[in-house]
Amino acid sequence: MADSGLNFQRIFTKVQSTLPRCIEDVDALPITNIFSTKISETTKHCVEAAIRNYVTKKVIDGETTELATVTAITSVCIELVRHELSLPTLPVLVLTDSFDMLTIKQCEQLFSFVESNVGVWKEDTFFTPCKTMVLRMCNDLLRRLSRSQNTVFCGRILLFLARFFPFSERSGLNLVSEFNHENVTTFTNVETTDMEDDEDEEKGEENRLRLGYTLYTKFWSLQDFFRNPVQCFQKAPWKMFTVYCGDVLEAFRSFKLDNVQSSGSGGAHLTRTLSEPTHSNESSSLQPQVDQYFAKYLTNQKLLDLQFSDTNFRRYVLLQILILAQYLTSNIKFKQETLTEEQSAWVKKTEEVVYSLLEETPPDGPVFVTTVKHILKREEMWSEWKNEGCPEFKKPEGYEKRKVKQNGKVEEQKEDGDTKSSKKLRQKRKVGDIIRDADSKNKFSMGNSEMTRLWNLNTNNLEACKMLDRDFVPALETYFTPAIEQLSPKSELKEQDRLVNDSNFGWRGLRLLACRSPHFFTHSASPIATLPEYLTTMIKKLAKDLPSQLTADIKVEEEDDKEEEKVIPVLEQNDGVKEEEEDMEEDGGDEERADIKAITEEEQKALAKNFDKLCKDKWKLLAKKLGFEDDEIEFIEKEKASKEGSVESQVAYMLKLWVENEGDEANKESLLYTLGGMKMAAIADGIFT
Repeated sequence: MADSGLNFQRIFTKVQSTLPRCIEDVDALPITNIFSTKISETTKHCVEAAIRNYVTKKVIDGETTELATVTAITSVCIELVRHELSLPTLPVLVLTDSFDMLTIKQCEQLFSFVESNVGVWKEDTFFTPCKTMVLRMCNDLLRRLSRSQNTVFCGRILLFLARFFPFSERSGLNLVSEFNHENVTTFTNVETTDMEDDEDEEKGEENRLRLGYTLYTKFWSLQDFFRNPVQCFQKAPWKMFTVYCGDVLEAFRSFKLDNVQSSGSGGAHLTRTLSEPTHSNESSSLQPQVDQYFAKYLTNQKLLDLQFSDTNFRRYVLLQILILAQYLTSNIKFKQETLTEEQSAWVKKTEEVVYSLLEETPPDGPVFVTTVKHILKREEMWSEWKNEGCPEFKKPEGYEKRKVKQNGKVEEQKEDGDTKSSKKLRQKRKVGDIIRDADSKNKFSMGNSEMTRLWNLNTNNLEACKMLDRDFVPALETYFTPAIEQLSPKSELKEQDRLVNDSNFGWRGLRLLACRSPHFFTHSASPIATLPEYLTTMIKKLAKDLPSQLTADIKVEEEDDKEEEKVIPVLEQNDGVKEEEEDMEEDGGDEERADIKAITEEEQKALAKNFDKLCKDKWKLLAKKLGFEDDEIEFIEKEKASKEGSVESQVAYMLKLWVENEGDEANKESLLYTLGGMKMAAIADGIFT
């Protein structure tokens, strides 16, 4: 509620007395200070009446009106609306009142403010309540303007409306493809022509004038077909159109134009209009030539020779023929008739003639033809959009078709049910939007999906590091037992196939030894050893400490004395790894990692089946561990929820997408490592052996 001590008259007086300060600073704060609480709709009407009265009585003053004051008041009104101190229609009402009381010249200057704030009028706060009032304001302006004298201002208003309203706004669409039949072109008939010639004029000259009049009537008769193309589907008008069009094109072909752009003479380029004063030759030569635009050409017969010499005039006519040809041959929803094969062939041939004439028309004919073809191609797209009922333009939601990189080749991902892979990726978002969304949820965006996931696991990262499920380090017995068995004399495995020769096993073994074994930090001055030799020595040393019978197999007791006498070789940092890499390069490299492959479809199905039996409710946790986001998990669940055995199908589909995303990195070692950390290793029992 508003302050109880404020009635209509006091609000009216206070707002008007405060407005000069608001206009000077272009700030609505002085008016907002009048009210201490939220105001009612009635009070908003009082504020609106006070401001509109101030504008009409004290600001608008004929030709002496200061337009800067009007724009400042409008800006203040916009701020009042955003502070909920006025109705959303107030800024538009102020502008409407101003346009009604200003001259056309002042309106044209004030309209620049309306154009520059088109983004404000399109905001949700203003668009819905103000769109009708904005349209009415623009239509009132158009009624006051002359299409011939104020052509540019009329165009600015129409362009503003095109920017203000969305493409799908029904009031601005010609849905049924109607034509403006009121645009009639009148030309002189034979009875009223002013051809007062001397009696001694030669007969040949009379024949030339008669021929000129025939071409003149044919030329201007084409305008009737351009304004109403539907009549071309009738037999008699079609025949007339083809004859007239052929004669006009033949006249253009025989009447060549030279490039007069540099000469400064000729009908194609005019250096000044009739209203401009003449200048001396010295001053005019320094000024750039300006092409004059005519919205409507005169149809006097005596002007036809000059018009044929005008480059712009010729281009306008030829472009009209191309537009008509496109309409006749295109697929339009509300066009009932179609051309025959013979008529279509004539249209195609005529288009080729028109394009050749446009290329020959100076200046820059080929460039102009390329531009025209581009524009007509865009018109075909708009025509298809109208055939579809002018649907509203919206940003695509959810998953989209994207190009993904697989096996070094760029392929387009397509949707085809369950027969083809349907890998769908999220649309790339702007960094600012991602950070803004994360801040609204009290989370952090680290620029990398995995870093972001890890950083937001817990509000307290120190406590998150102490969580039990982060303990993925296996025990020494579990990891090194297979290697100890391979060192036994009973083992028939070849030396080069042992685990100690696997660089992946060795790298993980070194990390495990650094975490769990005191032997890793033994000080020694022994010579440098390779990684397999170092691991073999360390495994034999560890075997004594393991509670297993394997120590007897590798004869640890017999070698104890020798180990005490000898110094344990120390592995220099990265040395063993370098030698391994050199060996891999010599042997081809690929052979040593041949066993590291992505899990097969049979293994995926078997894992999904075991998952359905043992851990139905935990497949989403596994999906997160494998790098899937929440929206991707929802997509998988929704995609496979309707089928029988939904959990099994969902897990199988998830593993399939995982293999497609990660390639060879989606292997059994990675999966076993993840399942072990989640204490669900039983799911993989009997599958990878």
